[in-house]
Amino acid sequence: MEYPLSLALVDFLPVIAMAVGVALLVPYARHPAVAAGGWLTVLGGALKAVWKLIMAIRGPDLVWLAEAQFFLLGTGFTLMAWALLGTGSGRRPPAWAFAGFALLGVAAAIAVMDTWPMLIVTTVSATLVGIRLLLLSRRAGAAAAVYLFGFNLLGTYVMGLLASRPEQTIALQWAEEILNTLNWSAFALGVWLLTRTKSPVAHSRRFTWSR
Repeated sequence: MEYPLSLALVDFLPVIAMAVGVALLVPYARHPAVAAGGWLTVLGGALKAVWKLIMAIRGPDLVWLAEAQFFLLGTGFTLMAWALLGTGSGRRPPAWAFAGFALLGVAAAIAVMDTWPMLIVTTVSATLVGIRLLLLSRRAGAAAAVYLFGFNLLGTYVMGLLASRPEQTIALQWAEEILNTLNWSAFALGVWLLTRTKSPVAHSRRFTWSR
């Protein structure tokens, strides 16, 4: 598909919004896995945007730039999900379970030579992240953030449905980019509202990967 330059440039907007949300979330959650996972997701979105920009200016079709996002998003959201599940309580599920889930997705993607297994990993982990942030917002009394994270969750599913359509017209691509921008803008605004409340780990003396 030939992408117009305007569409390719718009593709950077959700990446910027995601980066703002991650930058705000990292000091709030205060866990290295949130930082690592968050910036992996941003990198995945940025690589896809760069690929689309190269295609728009009639450059080479560097497919790996587009496909790398699935592995980066899947890994990133899995890290974030595991870390955020313990935010505010210090009790996290076993790290091996989440690591195994992500590795299983990678192995399956390699075995079938397709990215859909990592799309499943991304969807499941992003759902856990969204629900956890929604619950943290509810506990903190940030009512507006609850709705914003709910919108982000719903938008994630709608994006998945739109992206899975076999025929990707330019009009559909515009609809996807607009929705994706709104989706991650809601995420960034939701995180900002949540971070205005007291950090759930403000009184923790140390932060380790096991907590």
